[in-house]
Amino acid sequence: MTLESTHCFAADLGGTKLAAAMADARGRIVAELTEPTDPRGGAHVAEQIVACADKLARAVGTEAARVRQIMVGVPGAIDPLTGRVSLTPNIVGLQDFDVLGHLRGRFGPDVVIENDVNLAMLGEHMLGCASRCRNAAFLALGTGAGLGLLIDGKLFRGARGSAGEIADLPIGRDPTSLTPPAPNSFELEVGSLAIVERYRRQGGSAAVTVRDIFRFLEEGDEVAAAVLDTTARWVALAVATLQSLLDLELIVLGGSIGVRPEMYARVQRVLPALFSRPVTIAPSRLGDRAGLIGAVCAAAQALRQRHEPAQRTATNVSCQTDHDGLAECRAGE
Repeated sequence: MTLESTHCFAADLGGTKLAAAMADARGRIVAELTEPTDPRGGAHVAEQIVACADKLARAVGTEAARVRQIMVGVPGAIDPLTGRVSLTPNIVGLQDFDVLGHLRGRFGPDVVIENDVNLAMLGEHMLGCASRCRNAAFLALGTGAGLGLLIDGKLFRGARGSAGEIADLPIGRDPTSLTPPAPNSFELEVGSLAIVERYRRQGGSAAVTVRDIFRFLEEGDEVAAAVLDTTARWVALAVATLQSLLDLELIVLGGSIGVRPEMYARVQRVLPALFSRPVTIAPSRLGDRAGLIGAVCAAAQALRQRHEPAQRTATNVSCQTDHDGLAECRAGE
């Protein structure tokens, strides 16, 4: 099978939806789909990924067994030694199931799983607003909170694969308290459920989702404005902490909440009061496709490296978007 006739499969698994794509060896997406994440979790989600690969393979006239590289983004920490997933509060049973082993059993050895926000960082680095950066972060705010780190041009995963698991950052907790810290302290202040609960506590109308709160904000709802102001302060504190520790060129705000201009503007406004040094932030240019595009780029890159000389490394792989807006990743000249 020649490089030109091969395909790669990429998936971005989230707590509420699964996005998947089939791409050619250049990283050009030729078919994609999005569907709700199987609420049963665990093995059912792994089988859902397999089913998506089958659907997309048939759509491009091939078989999933002939796909030569698979990259799956998952919302959790991945142990670099075992490949097991942990810290996955938004998908039941996922950390008790061998996702990598299951997928390799179905597709063969050329399967890689990666943290979903790491892939979003990679996507933004390849095709988004961090394309000129070597040191950047992608702060994802939505159902939960996650962080992808690009350090010296490479994804930084930490000793046990849990670098960037910012949900447990003890922001919002009284530092003088002697009670054991609750898990997901930061997420409990900035996640979607926390924002809706804060809105209700402060006497807001019947909001079901954060989308409702943003709509109420447009209608002049003062409670919605106050709640988002509070959320932005917690986010800005996290951003200032990151900048202080890592001296980043850029911090990208992503996820369904972080990418909203109303949130970005509030964080940008409050930052100077929290941190004396300049901090550059920007909303994700790729939006909710950042993770999927990052997965496509990573899969295509791995596919090409297996077919091309060893000296063709990640440093000379570039990505661009064609006139149809489809991701294309290719080796640089």
